[in-house]
Amino acid sequence: MVSHEALDNGRAKRRLWMRIVLVSTDAVMLLAATLLATWIRFDRLDAVAAFEGATFEQPAYAEISLFMVVLWLVFLWQAHLYDPSRLFWGAGEFSRVVRGLSFGLVGLIVLTYAVKMPGLSRGWTLLAWGLAVTFVCAGRVAVRVGLRALRRCGYLQRPTLVVGSNAEASSLIHVLESDRGNGIRVAGCLASSQAERLSLDYCSEHVPVLGSARELVDVVRGQRIDTVVIVSTAFDHEIIARMMNELRGFELDVHISSGLFEVLTSRVFVRELSGVPLITVKGVSLSRANLATKRAFDLAVAGAIVLLGLPIWLLLALAIKVDSRGPIFYRQARVGRGGAVFGMYKFRSMCDDADARLTQLVENNEADGPLFKMKNDPRVTRVGKWMRKFSIDEFPQLINVFLGEMSLVGPRPPLIHEAEQYTNRDWRRMEVLPGMTGLWQVSGRSALSFDEMVRLDLYYIENWSVGFDVALLARTVPTVLFARGAY
Repeated sequence: MVSHEALDNGRAKRRLWMRIVLVSTDAVMLLAATLLATWIRFDRLDAVAAFEGATFEQPAYAEISLFMVVLWLVFLWQAHLYDPSRLFWGAGEFSRVVRGLSFGLVGLIVLTYAVKMPGLSRGWTLLAWGLAVTFVCAGRVAVRVGLRALRRCGYLQRPTLVVGSNAEASSLIHVLESDRGNGIRVAGCLASSQAERLSLDYCSEHVPVLGSARELVDVVRGQRIDTVVIVSTAFDHEIIARMMNELRGFELDVHISSGLFEVLTSRVFVRELSGVPLITVKGVSLSRANLATKRAFDLAVAGAIVLLGLPIWLLLALAIKVDSRGPIFYRQARVGRGGAVFGMYKFRSMCDDADARLTQLVENNEADGPLFKMKNDPRVTRVGKWMRKFSIDEFPQLINVFLGEMSLVGPRPPLIHEAEQYTNRDWRRMEVLPGMTGLWQVSGRSALSFDEMVRLDLYYIENWSVGFDVALLARTVPTVLFARGAY
């Protein structure tokens, strides 16, 4: 059995390593930002002269840069930006960066007044702050990308125990295990009670059941657990409080699930009411003004794409006509917002009689639910196979965007026979205009199951914003270029 001290030492080393990486990255970025501000604000010769022959009346910006780096690091530390347990959980990290650097800037201004230092350039100060925000955020994005890459390769994994074995626990395990970049390795779960473990075990198909919740402390010690996730719907309040008390002596992360799988973390915060902590979810505004903004954004971006890509579209049209008999465009009946049927345009990627041959291939369907997908579909033409790999056949849907039948970002529009098999939950994905790309397309594309697609679409609808659309469009570019998850 692994000792309590050994668990703490291993975790302490990982946390120390992460702090060193973050502090070093921030220090380099802050120094680069202040020196670049000096280079931009002054010409090179004046900047060098100021470094070498500075006086009290003419401050040395090289020395001030070093002082600013130290001062900013102190404020970033105060903003808990070097606490590994608070990092990589959402966009809130970047807002804390802005807040910490802003307080550091105010601290510098107050200090210069206190010591009555004249001559400090206001332009340099503001420029250094702006560059510092940009560089530190960029550095932390690079750390995130590098960390996720290492985690996908199996490094820096955190053994995690899910306490509970009900339906929510099963969904939670599936979500955590599907994203290898989060560093979570679910070592197993604990049954909510003896009765549930015997009759309603939802988790044993995914991970081993290591015992019951009564054995929590023994399992944490014996399995080298780093993180514990308690499923809130699996236990009464008194039992959760008891488990939290049992884990107080351990140096590990303890989380309680909220069950809010479809809500963006930026919309969730904890507030106290009469001494009771409550989870508050900010509402999503689908007002006419916001939808008008989304529509204007769609038209502007779609127009730019059409103008820039016109020569490519003409070459593709020629290649389609030369490769096989039939029209250049393929117009297919799809179900849009609120169940309205419209004709969705594509570059034709299949033979001219593809729809008539579909019934012959139904038994070869490789997708679940109402979808039809087949990796080596014999109806796909040579040019069509290449276009599908990079999703180039989808570009004529810009016509549907201009007609107001689709958006650039949104749930994919289903075929009529697919929509006929929808449940009430599935129909919720049609509450907004369907899109050319969406959250599920950048999260796995054809590799995802139908239920996963619906879950991601509902997540998008619950958390819609123009900023979210911009982020998804940006993520679509590498997904298409590297043909991730495409058939």
